[in-house]
Amino acid sequence: MAAGRGRRVWIALVIVLIVLGGLFVAADRIAAFAAERTIADQAKKELVARNITSPSDPTVAVSGFPFLTQVARGRYDQITIHVDQPSSQGVTLDALDVTARGVNASTGALVNGTGKITADDVTGSTKLSWAGVNKLMNTSGFGGAGATASALPDGQVQVKVPVSVAGISTTIVATGNLSVGQGTVHLKINKVSTEGGTLPSVLSGLVGSIKQSLSVDIKIPQLPYNLQVRDVKASVSGLAVTAVAANVPISNGKSGS
Repeated sequence: MAAGRGRRVWIALVIVLIVLGGLFVAADRIAAFAAERTIADQAKKELVARNITSPSDPTVAVSGFPFLTQVARGRYDQITIHVDQPSSQGVTLDALDVTARGVNASTGALVNGTGKITADDVTGSTKLSWAGVNKLMNTSGFGGAGATASALPDGQVQVKVPVSVAGISTTIVATGNLSVGQGTVHLKINKVSTEGGTLPSVLSGLVGSIKQSLSVDIKIPQLPYNLQVRDVKASVSGLAVTAVAANVPISNGKSGS
C-alpha cells in the first residue's frame, strides 16, 4: 500500500516537472519570437534609412537556448538577419546575411523595442551576380559599354570588351586580380589579349592604356549597419563579398510601428 502511494507521488512529480518544463520551453520560444520580430522591424527601418529595398521583410533568428537566460544577463551570443535580394543604386544582390555577435540589450529593448540594442561585431555576407558586376562596370565607364566579366577557375576575373580601332573590330580579353582597399573592390588587370589569343599589331601600342582603363575600383552597393567590404572572391556565380563593422547600433531605441 505504502509502496503504491510512493509510486503515485513520484509519477505526479514527474508529470509536474514535464508540465513545468513544457511551460518554460513555450515561454522561452514566445520571448525569442518577440525578440526576433522586434529586430526584424528595426532591420526594416535600417534598410529604408539607407535606401535599400527588398521584395520581402527581413527575417531574424536569435541563437542559443534557453533564450531567457540570455535575457537575464542582457547579452546575447548571436543574432542573424537575412535580407532577400537587397537592391541599392540600381544593383540587386542575391541575398544578404548579417550576423551580429556580442549583442547587448535590456529585456524591454529586445522584446518590445523600447531601448537600444548594440552589437560588438557584425559580419555581412552577400553575393553580387556577374550581371550586377557588368551593370556596375557599364554605368561607371568600366571598359566601355558592353564590357562583361566572369571568373576563371583560378579565381581571377576575366573581362571581355568589344573594341573597334582603325577599322578593326575585335574583343579585348583582359585578366586581372581582385583586392580590397578602404572598403572598395579593386580589379587590377595584368594581362591583355584578344578573343583570338593574339593582339593585332595595330592594337599592341594601346595595351598600356587598355590596362589602365580596365583597372578600376568597383563600388559595391551600400550595405546596412555601415558594413564595410573586407574580402571578395570570384566564383562562377559572381562575387562573394564579406563585410564587417564594429560597435553597431541594431536598434535606435524606438519601438516599431
